[in-house]
Amino acid sequence: MFPVEKKHCDITGFEALNHDVFRVRLRLESSDRENMHYHAGQYLDICLPDGKQASFSIASAPDQGRDLELHIRQVPGSEFNALILDTLRSQSEIDVELPKGKVHLSQADVKPETRFIFAAASTGFAQIKSMVEHLLANQAGNPIEIYWGARVEADIYLEKLPQQWAAEHANVHFIPVVSEPENSPGWQGRTGLMPDAIAEDLTDVDADLAVYACGSPGMVHALVDRLEEKGVSEAQIHSDVFAWAPRPAKTTSA
Repeated sequence: MFPVEKKHCDITGFEALNHDVFRVRLRLESSDRENMHYHAGQYLDICLPDGKQASFSIASAPDQGRDLELHIRQVPGSEFNALILDTLRSQSEIDVELPKGKVHLSQADVKPETRFIFAAASTGFAQIKSMVEHLLANQAGNPIEIYWGARVEADIYLEKLPQQWAAEHANVHFIPVVSEPENSPGWQGRTGLMPDAIAEDLTDVDADLAVYACGSPGMVHALVDRLEEKGVSEAQIHSDVFAWAPRPAKTTSA
């Protein structure tokens, strides 16, 4: 595990990806290029001028050198969220602390027989993006299934990117899932809840399956419940949610 360090970054980009998600691009100082280490799937803390910190998944793969990417969703009514976005929009530099997070992967440790399912909800796609791009950058041939659940299609803010991965790599499959198709004009894809879609598609469960889930605690816990019904063990499901929002204990009737 790499040590957590404070790094200075230039803010090189700030753009809207849809109606409420922004992409922030950071670049570490050139002196940090050889010392900047993180694993795909880890996160960083933005250090705000008032001393507060905010955690965001690193959406870029470590193979991209000193360029970092974040996906930040606007939260209506949150003064802290507004402060974060205003700071990143108006400033030219920022300090960050990285790397953080125990849920990550490195191609050097990936077994060729491992089959991946990546499950993202909302900006949870950032963490998934980092891991998938790392695998693809290292020419991994493992089966990769990417599910992205959203309320409406407009919330799938980088839909064309995983579509491109699937078009260019035969081992990659992308399944977007919309829970409110009535509010997504012209939607022709999967509908319903993402955990249900994954469970419906999962017909072959073995020890080589690895599931990475990034989203709200409710989504992750629901996914664990549905996959356990299919024979997937909780040990095969990886999520940062487990560190700060443990899965509620199941109650048993007397």
